[in-house]
Amino acid sequence: MIQTPPTFTWAKLNEAPDGPGVYAWYVRLFLGDADLRAFESEVEAKRDRADGQANQVVSGMLDRHFFHPFQETPYKVRLDGPLKPKYRGELAHESSSSEGLVERLVANPSRLRPIANVLNLAAPFFTAPLYIGMATNLRHRLLQHKGMINDFADNPGLTGSDEGSAGFAKQVIKRGFNPTQLFVACIPIEGIDQQEQVDLENILNRINFPIFGRN
Repeated sequence: MIQTPPTFTWAKLNEAPDGPGVYAWYVRLFLGDADLRAFESEVEAKRDRADGQANQVVSGMLDRHFFHPFQETPYKVRLDGPLKPKYRGELAHESSSSEGLVERLVANPSRLRPIANVLNLAAPFFTAPLYIGMATNLRHRLLQHKGMINDFADNPGLTGSDEGSAGFAKQVIKRGFNPTQLFVACIPIEGIDQQEQVDLENILNRINFPIFGRN
């Protein structure tokens, strides 16, 4: 019988398996009642104005809570051709709300409540993982992640690598994730050697493309 991998909340990481395995970090998309009430009041107050401010409130809410945290980092691009000038730079991921969605929420901002309730349940089955890794000891490794995230939260000016677990911790804070809404799915594994673990991590990252993942 196939079993669903166990998950561990931010507060329960010390209960993760004390052995080798693969893990994936997710975030629960949570909008509190106070945020929703403030959103509804602001949209209703600005809905009849002709300057489109209600649309901006809706777009800003959707971007801040649902789209921006999952925005991809820019692609590095380079264009060249025979006897052509060369170009290089970055292409930024431009996320946006559909006009129809914004208009429907302007007309009735309370529609966001049932949507937010479902989004709160979406991870892990309906969202991509934020980060995938392997560990010889899952509990030890996940607590290391937690420590690094806390370090970046406590020291906003802290510098560190943009790759690997440090990059993940930095992005969690930079993008405004609430660490207590993070959780981890783990699959304990036994009987595969270190190179096979690397291969497994490699395949999972190429299947899922986690936004903070490694290639």
